[in-house]
Amino acid sequence: MRPRYLLLVADREAVARATARIATRTGLAVTHSAHGFAVLTNEACNCVAIEPEAVVIGTLFPSQGPARAVTALSEAERAHLSRHGFAALLEAWWGGYVGVRSQGGRTQVLRDPSAALPCYRAEQDGLKLFASDVALLEAASGQGYSVAWEALGRILYSAGLPTPETALAGIRDLRAGDIVMLDGAAEQTTTGWSPWAFADLRNEEDSAATAERLRRVVERCVAGWASLYKHPLLSLSGGVDSSIVAACLGGARPGAECLTLYTDDAAGDERAFAKLVCDAVGLPLSEHRYDLDAVDLSRPLGGHLPRPAGRVEAQPYEAAHRALARQIGADAFFTGNGGDNVFGYSQSAAALADRALYEGPGAGAFATLRDVCRQTGAGPLPVTRAAMRLARQPRGYRWKPNQRFLHPDLVASLADTPLSHPWLDAPASALPGKAAHIAALVRAQLTLESDRSQMLPVVNPLLSQPIMEACLAIPSWRWRENGRDRAMARTAFANRLPSAIIERRVKGTPDPFCGEIVQRKGEELRARLVDGHLAHHRILDTGAIEETLRPGRPTTGEENVRLLELANVEAWLGARSSRPPGADTAPSPSTVG
Repeated sequence: MRPRYLLLVADREAVARATARIATRTGLAVTHSAHGFAVLTNEACNCVAIEPEAVVIGTLFPSQGPARAVTALSEAERAHLSRHGFAALLEAWWGGYVGVRSQGGRTQVLRDPSAALPCYRAEQDGLKLFASDVALLEAASGQGYSVAWEALGRILYSAGLPTPETALAGIRDLRAGDIVMLDGAAEQTTTGWSPWAFADLRNEEDSAATAERLRRVVERCVAGWASLYKHPLLSLSGGVDSSIVAACLGGARPGAECLTLYTDDAAGDERAFAKLVCDAVGLPLSEHRYDLDAVDLSRPLGGHLPRPAGRVEAQPYEAAHRALARQIGADAFFTGNGGDNVFGYSQSAAALADRALYEGPGAGAFATLRDVCRQTGAGPLPVTRAAMRLARQPRGYRWKPNQRFLHPDLVASLADTPLSHPWLDAPASALPGKAAHIAALVRAQLTLESDRSQMLPVVNPLLSQPIMEACLAIPSWRWRENGRDRAMARTAFANRLPSAIIERRVKGTPDPFCGEIVQRKGEELRARLVDGHLAHHRILDTGAIEETLRPGRPTTGEENVRLLELANVEAWLGARSSRPPGADTAPSPSTVG
């Protein structure tokens, strides 16, 4: 069962009037009432009291000691958190949670930095609602939320940038690490946790010590999440990231099982690598083929979310996970999602730029030049030139929009719109590689709620706060040592995984399957996009789509990915238009087999 909650914020009388009514509407239990707020949860969601006017909703682990979720705090812990507020919570605890604190007639709400627990917002008649999902907001308010077409255009343009805006009018998102202060009708949002606070590089530590420290942190976080479940199902590709999670689960949760999917094309067939991992860590493995017959362009992924998420080619992937979970009685889905993001994956010359800026030219910079050349296959001259360009650029990361297939009028209207996020605001001393590392953490946040999250919790342990903080302190050039991407993670688990996994350089990809979908369903795809909701609202450039899908014209991998993303958006819009308020969008057994 997935954790679900509702937080009601208003004056005492308004909260008291609404609580019982909303509890009846939603089926949630009232687990905490205070001056100015009330918390309603299902049985899978904890509500940990700090004091009468402060609680933590969700899953909470201590930063020190056994990695076991707490359901109650000691007197000393409560006193410390009461005295120091959210700063102490962020320093001494981690997990997937929303913190609430009321003081002096004002209420603060914090979402934890990992984004593990969703936090969507709405308002009705002065009552401010925060919830784990849109269906609860709809049930609590008794109303549906219409599509915000201008916002949807901005979302498609902004290429996965998390913003408070969603594609449903009246629903907003509290971003990871943000704190919103509510004071009557007024509110103010601040950054409670910033990755830059942990980006002071620990260059004095040798690589072996860095890898050992990283291994301990990763093992502890995975073990903490695994302790909540008896039978997790891990998505295993046989790549480094999911293999690391498998290694940790093998030691922490023997009841875990793994699933790998494969395509008919060799580029997407990783079964041999997945089997190597499972044999090494002692977990059973199931295999499932990407099946074109399981693709339905009218069926959305993420239909339960307030913004479209995912692409059409993931439908067989999601269906296979749901079917196997039912078969084996799984109680959670685990993933290696976010591994590239936290483990500093890069194909750029940023590591060389960082080291040259940090240490100056010398033996260290030359060693990093050699590493980057070995990893990318590029020559020393182009790598050096690329690093020099990066070193001369303004500090910070420039988020690039995705204009592909968007209507020219929409693109023109958004040309001067800043693509900003608090974590992208780099200090003057920021190194370009670290700015890109932090941007990768930002990019991961809108990928965490997969379609199968409607069925069971989806746990992305590699994005846990302690892992992010540990990885941020590692210099970008350490992640490229010996010409290997994610080098510190590979070194950390070299004794836990087969050498063929640790030394693997090529990533598997379902891209050939994307091409097959576009080729086989091109006419239907063209019709849905050219004659659909997006085209009607002048969000899409229908001429560009028709030219791309012209018979006989081969499509590129980037075109396929964008087309399948837009097809899912179109299906999401169709589902929203036919869905009654508060409806649960979990798929029925007949649609997922």
